[in-house]
Amino acid sequence: MASVPKNRMNPRTFLFIHQAFPAQFKGIAKALAAEGHKVYALTMQESDKAPGVRVLRYAPVRAPQYDNWPYLLKEMDSKLIRAESVYKAAKLMKEKGFNPDVIYAHPGWGEGLFIKSVWPEARYIVYAEWFYNLYNQEVNFDPAMPKMTEENELRLALKNMSFLYALSECDAAIAPTEWQKSRSPKWAQEKIHVINEGLNLTELAAVKPRSLGIPSQNLKLKYGMPIVTFAARNLEPVRGFHYFMRSLPKVLAEKEDAHVIIMGHDAGVMNRGYGSNNPDGMSWRKSLEKELGNTVDWNRIHFLGFLERKLYLAMLKLSACHVYLTTPFILSWSFLEAAALGLPIVSSKTPPVEEFKDLEGLTLVDFTDVDGLADAILANLNNMKTEFFDSNLEAIRKLDEKVTIPRMKEVLLEGVSAKTFGGKLEDVVMEDEDEGEEQPSKASEKADEDDEEESKKSKRTVRKKAPKPADDDEGDSDEDEKKKVKEPKEAPKKKRSSKK
Repeated sequence: MASVPKNRMNPRTFLFIHQAFPAQFKGIAKALAAEGHKVYALTMQESDKAPGVRVLRYAPVRAPQYDNWPYLLKEMDSKLIRAESVYKAAKLMKEKGFNPDVIYAHPGWGEGLFIKSVWPEARYIVYAEWFYNLYNQEVNFDPAMPKMTEENELRLALKNMSFLYALSECDAAIAPTEWQKSRSPKWAQEKIHVINEGLNLTELAAVKPRSLGIPSQNLKLKYGMPIVTFAARNLEPVRGFHYFMRSLPKVLAEKEDAHVIIMGHDAGVMNRGYGSNNPDGMSWRKSLEKELGNTVDWNRIHFLGFLERKLYLAMLKLSACHVYLTTPFILSWSFLEAAALGLPIVSSKTPPVEEFKDLEGLTLVDFTDVDGLADAILANLNNMKTEFFDSNLEAIRKLDEKVTIPRMKEVLLEGVSAKTFGGKLEDVVMEDEDEGEEQPSKASEKADEDDEEESKKSKRTVRKKAPKPADDDEGDSDEDEKKKVKEPKEAPKKKRSSKK
């Protein structure tokens, strides 16, 4: 008789709520589905696939009417549109017989505001990603950036509205790092468990050095070359992109055979990124290219866009020095992935990174210290290691998804009755078979920019479609840009040569 996965004989029903599912919920949702649980997601857009999860789309119940509204009401209403939309979708689901045992929601966009009104008996967990504060965080941290206006300070306070309510309503919350937990109010921290979403350390341990080509420049990058890497979802000041770029004239002048690989979306216009738009009216990359002019050899700086994951990891593994900078903000997955790959890392001396300050091969510099950053990069390039820091793989073993996902499941299922009351949504006929167009990842983008091809997909929505609410919060989904590098090929196995 074939073995039955644990819990298959007593499945629970889970509902994930996230405007760009699966995002941070991918690992846990996939694991629960694999165990035989009934797993559903309610989302405005699906950014990726989570095997075994049935995805249901909701659409805004109304279009925003912001022309003559005070700016503070606009901030609140963008959250309330989502909250009401999810509420109405949830009501319809309940009327059709669906009742989840556990709800796990991201509160940042307001989607879960009214969810306990629909399912008061369900265990309610929230993802405590980020609580905004005006002091000792990313706000006004960087002296190179304009101070936040009074208007935006008030708007920032309102961004916490839905999060505060969620923290008061929830049974428990989960934050990925101690730093992120510490940002929430002290009364709420008692509810917050620190559990990272988890790294796939099996995948990362299997990444080997490869040769990669950049056809547009007739360049082949090989293991052992003095390669500097920088990766961020968006190339913007929140992630220190401007300071990194300003360090390159010194680095490239002193290391004439070095190449710089930069991975990420251009940002600074059309609300792309976590921070504000570039006042120059162009992307931060374009501004810095203009600022640096002929002080750098642009033939040795390669912007590759946002790479498909396999290529991204292969490119990281070639790095002789990886640079990660951040304001006191959310820690990026790329920092932990670079550490797990055993790379020498130069990073900003800021709280999210200092939580991992004991990693081998990690050099910390002040966020704004351009010369110090350049010197730290050069120190790595001039003394390239003959092997990777494999000990870091063990140092962050506690972040392995094989460790974190079981811990997460314990929090989700704590106190849940052995007898599930979840309904069978497979038997429910939703209202609209043709769900409509794919929504853009940025909440501020307009519905007329949607991809019409997505309207042909077979997923279902629980409401009629309306324009998406305006909101300048950062979305969690990414669209991979056209590949600019060739598929990796295995390089001959050899140790990194030491260079004086």
